[in-house]
Amino acid sequence: MPVLLPAVGFQPAYPKVVDSVSASRAGNRLVATVEYADPFWQIDMRTLPLDAAERLLVEAFRDDCRGGLNTVVYSPVHQCLPKAHWGEPDAAVLANGTLSAKSGFGATIAATSGLTLSRGDLISMTTGDYNWMARIIAGGTVSGGSLAVTLNMAVPSYIETGATVRFKEPRMNARMLPGSFNMPDEFFPVASFALVEVPK
Repeated sequence: MPVLLPAVGFQPAYPKVVDSVSASRAGNRLVATVEYADPFWQIDMRTLPLDAAERLLVEAFRDDCRGGLNTVVYSPVHQCLPKAHWGEPDAAVLANGTLSAKSGFGATIAATSGLTLSRGDLISMTTGDYNWMARIIAGGTVSGGSLAVTLNMAVPSYIETGATVRFKEPRMNARMLPGSFNMPDEFFPVASFALVEVPK
């Protein structure tokens, strides 16, 4: 069973893309850049000060992660809706969509007409146990039940046509970075840990 984030308060923590790019230089001039691995998400999480009961929940979460051996289903805490629909989390247009087609950084999504996806919004796609998240680079408003978007990452092979597309509370598979967990022995401690994207 995947691990869920503990039900405690978190400080703002936004997913960041880690790019694996090397640069070659001649003197001070950049002559070539090469992407040697796929980009991935990393999230540096920090809780709000924890009371005694919340501390137990966080300790159980840490143990359940088993040092990064178990998968965590991460959902952004502070960016969980498309910008155009902030303040209306129950809007009908936020119903899940379907991935109709994919090609590199492009995807065609079947969704409810009227849904607006803006530059910077997060969405996710799910095929079986694979949860993958991406940021909208070029979006628009769904018309006729379909919208073509450009994403910040290429849609991976394990996300297949027909995948469920989430616009509200997108999901991503991640694992706790080994050695990143910290929670001091004090009253009302703040716990911190890092999550990194994994396929499954």
